[in-house]
Amino acid sequence: MPSEKPSPQQLTLRFKCHKTTILLLVSPHESLSSVKEKLLKAIKATQVVEINGQPLPSDPDHVIFGVPADPNEPNGPWIELEIPEPEDNTRKKGSKKPGVLNATPTGAGLKDGSVLAFRFQDEATDADDLGMDKQKWDVIMPTFDDEEGSQTKDIEAV
Repeated sequence: MPSEKPSPQQLTLRFKCHKTTILLLVSPHESLSSVKEKLLKAIKATQVVEINGQPLPSDPDHVIFGVPADPNEPNGPWIELEIPEPEDNTRKKGSKKPGVLNATPTGAGLKDGSVLAFRFQDEATDADDLGMDKQKWDVIMPTFDDEEGSQTKDIEAV
């Protein structure tokens, strides 16, 4: 896969599912739908067919993003990132034009280095019958804690 040249205008987003982390460079103003396409393309480029038992979907619309409920606590609960659906052009006179800004990374409040969880919707079910707890995200953040007691063993051995 040809790599993009990074520019100061791009954002680096970290996508997590189970123990897998994928870094993507995205434009702050591109649609989140195209970010889903890039994510699937990056995963498929590594010849991965499933992540922790979840098969990769063929349709990027079956990728669901989540964000930490508290951005300062990524080990806490995650919530689904709501992406507004494009509305049809049948507006009433005087009503506001539907915004597309919030369907972009910056419009969703994402910044350079933001972490997003992702999971796959089963292609046989629709979004309403997802059957997954909205708070249940398969994200394992790395820890750097030593094994319990390993420091005391090293000190005692010296």
